[in-house]
Amino acid sequence: MKFSDLGWAALLHYYQSNKDRKYVRLFGDGEFISKIRETPWDVSYPEFEAKIISGFVNSLGLRLPVGTRGGNVLAEIIRLRSCTSNLKGVNLLDCDLSDKSLLKSIKEIYQGLGSIDGLWVTGITKIAHVLNDSLFVILDVRIAENFSLRDEADDYIDWLVLTQQHAREVASDFVAQGLSGSPEAFLSEKLGYISYGCQKSLARFIDEYFWLTASENLPIPPKWLPPSP
Repeated sequence: MKFSDLGWAALLHYYQSNKDRKYVRLFGDGEFISKIRETPWDVSYPEFEAKIISGFVNSLGLRLPVGTRGGNVLAEIIRLRSCTSNLKGVNLLDCDLSDKSLLKSIKEIYQGLGSIDGLWVTGITKIAHVLNDSLFVILDVRIAENFSLRDEADDYIDWLVLTQQHAREVASDFVAQGLSGSPEAFLSEKLGYISYGCQKSLARFIDEYFWLTASENLPIPPKWLPPSP
C-alpha cells in the first residue's frame, strides 16, 4: 500500500463518517482513555456504558444483543489488566508478531473479550482497540469474510500480520517521499483531528482503509484517477 492510498482512505472516511465525531470524542478524552487502560476498576459502569458501549461499540450499526451488558465487558477488562499492561507501548508498525509472549497477551485479550456472550468480532476488536489503539486493528464481519478469517484468536493474529505488512509499506513510502514525522501524525494534522485533541494511530488509519475497500467495496484510489507520473 502507498501512503497516497492511505491518504485517500483517510479523506473519504473523514467525510463519510462526519469527521469521525464519535471516535474523536472518545479518544480525545485522554483522562478517560488513561483510566480505562491503567485503572479500569476506577471506571464506573454508567461512564463505561455511555462512552464505550453506547458511544463507540454500538456505533455504525453494531448492536450488542439483549443480555450482553457493559458491566460484563468492564469486568473482563479489569480481569485482563495484566495482559493490557504487557502491551503498553506496543504498536503495530514495530512489534514482533512472532514473539510468543506478545502473541500470548494478544490472544488472551481476544479470547477473554470473545467469551462474553454476543460480543462478536467487531465488538471484540473495537474494545481491544480502545485498550491499545496503536496495536489492535478493528476487524468487522465483512472484512473477515473477505479475507477468509474466522472469529478466532489465531485468525486475528493473521489479520494483524496482514495489516502490519501494509503499515510498513505505508511508512516506507512516506519516508521515500521525503515527508517528515509519521503518516499518522501527518494525516491527523491535515484532517484536523489533532485540533480536537486526538491523534489517530496508524492502526486506525489502516482500519479505515480496509473498512472502505474490503467492507464497503470502494476502490481506493478511485479508478477514474489518472496514474501518478
